[in-house]
Parts: sequence; C-alpha cells; structure tokens
Amino acid sequence: MKTSVPRFTIFLLGGLAALTAGCSATTSSTVTVTTTAPPGGAGSTPASAPATTISAGPASSAPSGPASAPACTTAQLTLRIGGGLVSGGTDTYFIYFTNASGKACALRGYPVVSAVSGPENTAQQVGDGAQPVATPPATTQVLQPGAKAQATLRFAHTGNFTAPQCHHVNVLYLSIFPPGQDTSAYAGIDEQICDQTTLPTMTITTIGPDHA
Repeated sequence: MKTSVPRFTIFLLGGLAALTAGCSATTSSTVTVTTTAPPGGAGSTPASAPATTISAGPASSAPSGPASAPACTTAQLTLRIGGGLVSGGTDTYFIYFTNASGKACALRGYPVVSAVSGPENTAQQVGDGAQPVATPPATTQVLQPGAKAQATLRFAHTGNFTAPQCHHVNVLYLSIFPPGQDTSAYAGIDEQICDQTTLPTMTITTIGPDHA
C-alpha cells in the first residue's frame, strides 16, 4: 500500500538537514547531513541543491511576554522526526525543534504541517493540513543553544475510512512551518491520508517541552 521511500528524511534550513529512522516504538537515530535535495525514491541518493522554501500565513502565535526571547526563525532551527508509534488506529510521530543557533530563541503555539506534492516552493498541498488538537494551554518554550522542544503529529489510519468517504493517497512529503514563520522546512515520510479537505486525517499539538 505504501511506496518505498526512506522515512523521516528532513531537508531544511540553509544547508542543514537531519535524517531520522523512527520506525521503532522506543528508539530513533539522527544523522546530520549537508544535502538539501529530496529523496528521489528507494535507493536514491539526494543531490546537493539550495534549500527551498515556500511562503504561507501560519495561524499560530509567536512568543510574547517581557521575559521572552525572540521568536525562533526557521533558519535557526533543525528538525528531526521520531516515533512511528502505532496505537488505537493512529500512527504517532514527534517533531523535534532544536535551536542550532548561538543565541536563545523561543517557540510558542502550533507548527503548521501539511502534506505537499514535493519539497519545493511550487509544491501543491494535498488534502487538509494537520488540525490543531486541544492540548494544555500553550507555553513559551525558550530554547538555549542546542536545546529542543517537540510537537506531536498523528495520522489516522486511512483504513478507518472507506471510499467514497476517503480517497486514499500516499504522503511522500510534509511541509512544516515553525510557529509564526513564513518559511517552511520539508520532510520526506511514508504515510497515507485522505485527500478530501473536508476529511482531515492529521492532527498536531502545540510545541511543548522535549520528552525524548
């Protein structure tokens, strides 16, 4: 049912990328690489290319308050996806945001996550974006250099839905906007969603403390 694609390959942030094999329910690994092009399929090797971005209007709040550090920009962050836990008809992943800069910055609110047709600024969104789910009130996560925070992304199994209620499509790429930013990072993943925008099959939580 799924195409053979290296899972959890992250392409982002001015030449930085993080590659995670997160299929295990208990462990994940990270390899730092310097290529930014997407996987071309099973067994392919990413070719070097400039990092690409797309613009949008993320509906998420920026850090605020007198003691808050400046908001983390996409360029200050590296991302890693771990998890791949299967439970109760859903697949659960964790998006880790690490401050790769030399200065403290802050994250607050929901990242904006959607499936897209490719990892470039001309990509088209597929289906509905990840829907924010009720979580404890958002708190500002101030990240010192090297520190990280996380959000939880869940996919409902498309087998829970039948045609014509759900037209199943493979998800090969995700677009991820950190809260308040208009530059996205891209992730390669092997999942399925319903392509109807009226039937969302992804959910996302607010960014909270790292529990890895």
